[in-house]
Amino acid sequence: MRKLFFLLLTAALTTLGASAITVNSTAGQLSSLVQDTQITQLTVTGTMDARDFLFISNELTELTSIDLSQVTIMPLSGGQLLYGTVTSYSAGEIPRTAFFGKKLTSVSLPASTQVIGYAAFAGCYQLSSVTLPASVTYIDDYAFAGSALTSAEVPASVLYMGKGVFSRCEQLQHVVVNTTALGDYAFLGATSLTDVEIGRAVKSIGKGAFNGCTALTTINIDPNNKMTRIDEEAFINSGLENIDIKKLNLSSIGDWAFAQTQLSSIALTDGLSTMGEGVLAHNRQLHEVMLPGMGEQDSSQPSQGGNGFTPTGPRLANSYPTLTIENISNYAFAGDTLLDASKMLTRGVATIGDYAFYNVAQEMDTMFLPATVVYLGNYAMAGMTGMKALQTAAVDVPALGIDVWAGVNQPAVPLIAPDEESTAMYKEADQWMNFFYQAAYILGDVNGDGHVNITDVTMLVNYLLSGNAVQINLLAADVNGDGNVNVSDVIALITLISQRAAKMSVNDIYTAHNAVFNTTGDVLVMPSFAMRAGEQRTVNVALNNHEQAYTAMQCEVVMPQGMRLIAVDGIERGSAHEYTVSEHETEAGVYTVIGISMDLDTYSGEDGNVLRLTVAADDDFTPSNAEVQLANVVLVTPEHKGYLSSNVSGRVLDGSGVEQVNADAAIAAVRYINVSGQESDKPFAGVNIVVTTYTDGTTSTMKVMK
Repeated sequence: MRKLFFLLLTAALTTLGASAITVNSTAGQLSSLVQDTQITQLTVTGTMDARDFLFISNELTELTSIDLSQVTIMPLSGGQLLYGTVTSYSAGEIPRTAFFGKKLTSVSLPASTQVIGYAAFAGCYQLSSVTLPASVTYIDDYAFAGSALTSAEVPASVLYMGKGVFSRCEQLQHVVVNTTALGDYAFLGATSLTDVEIGRAVKSIGKGAFNGCTALTTINIDPNNKMTRIDEEAFINSGLENIDIKKLNLSSIGDWAFAQTQLSSIALTDGLSTMGEGVLAHNRQLHEVMLPGMGEQDSSQPSQGGNGFTPTGPRLANSYPTLTIENISNYAFAGDTLLDASKMLTRGVATIGDYAFYNVAQEMDTMFLPATVVYLGNYAMAGMTGMKALQTAAVDVPALGIDVWAGVNQPAVPLIAPDEESTAMYKEADQWMNFFYQAAYILGDVNGDGHVNITDVTMLVNYLLSGNAVQINLLAADVNGDGNVNVSDVIALITLISQRAAKMSVNDIYTAHNAVFNTTGDVLVMPSFAMRAGEQRTVNVALNNHEQAYTAMQCEVVMPQGMRLIAVDGIERGSAHEYTVSEHETEAGVYTVIGISMDLDTYSGEDGNVLRLTVAADDDFTPSNAEVQLANVVLVTPEHKGYLSSNVSGRVLDGSGVEQVNADAAIAAVRYINVSGQESDKPFAGVNIVVTTYTDGTTSTMKVMK
């Protein structure tokens, strides 16, 4: 008996002196179960509360590993001051500063943990990993700040993420965030962070969230994410080189959000209405910015048609975005020395803030100001020394702040105004008068609006038909340079427009059209059709024009991979029109089509076929998900005004399985349905669903805005 007692006593003393112990605790009793405060490893089962965490915090100074995975954390209240002035603790709560500054290298949290308290693991300079249970709903400020974590995952269960949760974690490399709101300063100063995954649930990125993350080059955002806000300084002074925010639902981007990064290009979200001050300032590598409504060229993600763009944005049928940016903020692009700003400002921009383009010195042929601009702020374009010419579409002279073009050699920079009357006003206006004015013209700009497009063709034809009774710029109209203006110049002008289009991308053509033309609800209609490999067939294209009559049109025909456009002919309502086709040099399978009547005949009526496409498929063609698109459709009225119509597309069906699809079918009826479900044979104001029924019983639908 005495021998057994001696063995038990020896075992007990050995356990008490060991560096690792396991205890089964009752809430508030841990201090009575741990006699050796120099232990390095502790495993606890049973229950705990804030008193036990306080004991660990104050007494277990050598602790490097703690396993609480089998613990239930009980609530505690009663007025006792444990951590500062806090007297009440909830169930599942890791109290504030519970492990602050500990030597911990390993932590296993209870499966029922709900709250990670203020700075609970802050300063744990050896803690390299921790797993947050799916039960966690609240992470307080600075919970893991300054720790040695190398990776972290914030689960979707987290409803609140406080400030600086992972700030100054200088060894942090990989993070996954699924909480709805990524907190302010969440990863501030995480200088080793290279891999960030933003889940679909994240609705906002907080202030300074990635400030100073100098190793961070790319943000991976779930393609289904519909984030609405990026707050100020979110990515300032980071290494960010690439971020895709085009398809998000952002309504605002905060002050200096993307300042001082390594971005080379960025497309801002369609629908974005507020850009913060200095939002993209001092980005030394930035050369391209696409404002909302400008579309997006994505050369790294070619479409199935092989045309160098994804089937999204303004190239898709009826997807022209709303122009929402009216104000370019103060300092928005200041110091972006490589930025080509020449085509950035499109219709809808009204004011340009102080220092907005300060020292944007990249060489550019012509800086363009849209007709909607009414004010340029103090030093708005100071230092734009690479600007060779300034063109303004504003008929009324915009108001100016102080020294708008300071540092620019204005007398050497031509200013191009909309017309002679406007030019006279610009010449008299303060600061504007300092530019160089000349009796200049652009070859082919027959109507003198500063642009060369299909409206110049109709104006030139009108000049010839009227017996030279209408006024045109004769120097600009002599396109072939023979000293005479006649039909040969019409042909030369069409060729000139086609050749220029052939050197541009579909997106760049849209940007040019969008800056000049208003939109219309009148649309081309293209049916689906069957196609076999090695086959050639014709496809009829109709025009629904209930708003206005038109004499001419221009568009890009975008063919899917494995198909070619052979010819375009006018038929039925367009039988008086002749069509020219020019294949693009920059994008495979893209053709510019221009149609005009040399008698300026209109497309009679309001519905019906106007042209016929002859298309051919290669021997290895497969129709899976293939479409033929009609992009950048411009319709010209008898008054020589151009209107930009919605893009349309026709599906290419498998000819082996769909024998009855007849691409030559005529239109039997057209119905318009508004958002209330009402139907009419005329378009409603606003959004319309257009349902076209063909003589073979097939239908096509599209959405248009009137």
